[in-house]
Amino acid sequence: MLMEIIRRNTDYGVRALVYIAANSGNIVSAKDISDQMEIPIEFLQKILQKFVRIGLVNSYRGAHGGFSLAKDPSEVSVLEIVEALQGKLSMNKCLLGKDGCPRAPQCPLKNNWINMEQKLIDFMNGITLQDLVDQYKANA
Repeated sequence: MLMEIIRRNTDYGVRALVYIAANSGNIVSAKDISDQMEIPIEFLQKILQKFVRIGLVNSYRGAHGGFSLAKDPSEVSVLEIVEALQGKLSMNKCLLGKDGCPRAPQCPLKNNWINMEQKLIDFMNGITLQDLVDQYKANA
């Protein structure tokens, strides 16, 4: 059994944003992103539209249409991207406070889950899209 912290669509979304940001100043087509980053075009189009809706990406129509980054890549954290595609990060449903778990006050694992969740949040918040672009360009 495999537990995914980063889902496939989130991996695709991160790769797409890295490519768009690496081509800053240019409008890149979904086809180009799909080909260069090996992302199925059907997945990519849905992901890009979500990014447009939340203001991470600009969309341009027409023969020379495509996408560009709407924010400075140094101001976009990996956490922002992950949460845009997967929802709020949480180690456990109980920590979201939605299920009203009666064991929460005396739960022996609660503090560990909270600490682990905070470390993951801090880690993802500490990596920017620009950091990923720099790594991508260094390995290109």
